Amino acid sequence: MAQGPGFCPEGEEVKKMENITETKRRKIPPRELRIKAYKDVLKLGKRGLSCSEIREEIHRKHGVWIGAETIRRWLRGESSPYNGRRIPSLELLKPSEDLANVIGVVLGDGYTYEEKSGRCVIRLRAKDKEFVEDFGRRLANVLGREPIRPRKDAGLYIAEAKSKTLHELLKKPVDLKRIKKYVEHCPKCAAAFLRGLFDSEGCVSKEGYIKLINSNYEVLVYAQRLLRKFGIESTGPWPHKQKGTTMHDPRTRKQYKTNEDCYYLYIGVESLLNFYLYIGFTIRRKQKRLEEYLSMAGKL
Repeated sequence: MAQGPGFCPEGEEVKKMENITETKRRKIPPRELRIKAYKDVLKLGKRGLSCSEIREEIHRKHGVWIGAETIRRWLRGESSPYNGRRIPSLELLKPSEDLANVIGVVLGDGYTYEEKSGRCVIRLRAKDKEFVEDFGRRLANVLGREPIRPRKDAGLYIAEAKSKTLHELLKKPVDLKRIKKYVEHCPKCAAAFLRGLFDSEGCVSKEGYIKLINSNYEVLVYAQRLLRKFGIESTGPWPHKQKGTTMHDPRTRKQYKTNEDCYYLYIGVESLLNFYLYIGFTIRRKQKRLEEYLSMAGKL
């Protein structure tokens, strides 16, 4: 019997096989596995393998069956298992200094939130332009996208990006056990994390000591442990402000009440040089004050 144009016997056989085993193959493989399979499909397609040959090879290598039509859409570039997510899952998130710094910033002044549409945003809103620019650059590097240019609003600079995966990692309260492998990947990552945290919520006093303030007691304990690895000793955490304390915002000239208890770490002058050498500040005014004190003390 003659067949019309576009008829593919091989394709018809694949459809029959899919119909026979549809119930067995209905379960969708995990995203991480689909992404690995997707990359191999593209490689095999470039080698000129047929759809059925690609399916067999993917099953042999990964132990899963990918639908023939799914493979065709992948090869045509019509879809992919990424589904618009630059980092599809935490399992595919790679440790780096940029990621460690972003984590530190979000544990401080930065934050994440989910919009009604379901889109998840990672954002920093601060007055120091160089700090926000650095955060935007690092966040873009983590997401593998074009540089994020800060915008200005009400005297503050804002850098933000959308990422469901980073939101899952950094939504508060942050799971410290989850971030550990990214923060403690290497000494450079640990230092980048601490710099992000101290840029956000650290300050250098005129007397020459550093305070780190945070509402999460465990975050301060964790930071204290990391600081010791660089020979930086600190005391605390000590109570700073109790929930409900009335505060004054010098920028807006308005008063507000704290929503949570706050605590602080105290880094004495004997550890300032190590802090300067291994951690430091991205924010110029904080770094300058630290350098000035060390110069006065004859340590620079």
